[in-house]
Amino acid sequence: MKLILTVLMAIAIAAPALSMQAASNGPADLKTLPPINLQDFDGKTVPAEKFKGKIVVLDFWATWCGPCLAEIPALNRLQEKYGEKGLKVVGVTMDSGEPKEVKPFVSRNKMKYTVLMGDDDQAYDFNVIAFPTTYLITRDLKIYRRYYGAGPRKAAQIEDDIQKLLATN
Repeated sequence: MKLILTVLMAIAIAAPALSMQAASNGPADLKTLPPINLQDFDGKTVPAEKFKGKIVVLDFWATWCGPCLAEIPALNRLQEKYGEKGLKVVGVTMDSGEPKEVKPFVSRNKMKYTVLMGDDDQAYDFNVIAFPTTYLITRDLKIYRRYYGAGPRKAAQIEDDIQKLLATN
């Protein structure tokens, strides 16, 4: 009984800190996007600087991940709705095989946003502990927020945060 109470107490104390870890308190505490190794399906390097000036939804996903596939329509909608306002949705596929395997997958699943190949070794740099893990990046390549998992709540939070960033830029 004492062990259960101790565990519950630890969870109660840690829960607020864990839920806030993805949030930003303002522009002063935003972290710069770590170096990232992205390639298109032809093997050409796509530097993160290419996205400077855009608000970027950077979604780390895998072809075998059910929740990742479930959020494709939401990511498509974000790109369609906010693309002309300066948003760029970028799917970064990891642990999904070679480009020749991923490219037809992207077409079959009607992914209407940019999909690039990520470097699986960079999962640590971006704290990708589960798929999908999504980052919202500011126009000056700073991490605004990180989101885990998939679902309507996540999609609504990302859209709300996009609107906030668009309003400030």
